[in-house]
Amino acid sequence: MKYKMICIDMDGTLLNSKKVVSEENRIALKKAYADGVRVIVSTPHFIPGKQDKNDVAFMNQRIEELKVLAKQYGIEVYSGSEIFLDDDFLDMLDQELFNTLAGSGYALCEFDVRKDIEKNEEAENVLYEFEVRNMIPVIAHVERYFHKGLNLNRVQEWIDNGYVIQINRTSLLGMHGETAKKNAWKLIHSGMAHVVASDAHRADGNRVCKLSDAYEMVVKEVGKENADILFYRNPLHLIQNEEIEDLHIVKKKSFFDIFKRR
Repeated sequence: MKYKMICIDMDGTLLNSKKVVSEENRIALKKAYADGVRVIVSTPHFIPGKQDKNDVAFMNQRIEELKVLAKQYGIEVYSGSEIFLDDDFLDMLDQELFNTLAGSGYALCEFDVRKDIEKNEEAENVLYEFEVRNMIPVIAHVERYFHKGLNLNRVQEWIDNGYVIQINRTSLLGMHGETAKKNAWKLIHSGMAHVVASDAHRADGNRVCKLSDAYEMVVKEVGKENADILFYRNPLHLIQNEEIEDLHIVKKKSFFDIFKRR
């Protein structure tokens, strides 16, 4: 595969106190390239109420530094952000203190993973605010919001509204617990996932610039075509501001289905 998509959280790791690109990021880029990554959308946390225009400008400058560095390693970097949907998020949207993904109409956003979204009755109203501003929300790590098991009906409502469902590599590998893992795989098997992201935060450890391990697992579960949609085709559709594709999931017949009469 020539390209894969990867989203890097650069919260305090791109530049050190002297405003120099950190060695950690050089290592991360080397590892990303070795894993087959050729395109990165950089998505630092943008936290409403915590960052002003100067902070956003500084983070965007850091992304520009990363773009220059990444070219040395054969990787193309696009600007992005991950918008935290707190009580002040409308101010951030109205003041445009964020980046869409590669300047497209898609905006990556996240709810608080520490709170069960089933107790959040305003989530749909929050997501609708992107619609009225002519943006399509890409809902980050959906599998982590449902603490007591996935509510497929609610996720389907988001999909019906045109929203993009993103899940994390780390969830597929079980790094966020058994519930998040089950939810992530259920989204894939139900054909209700659109993009798998790296959830990269650092050069070493679990949350690194890597996708190949999760890609191979998805190939085994639902086939290469669906894996390519999640890891390659839909991510490219996002940065090219194109309509995304749905997975092509064939429902497996149960033991009892075999003996059912037509």
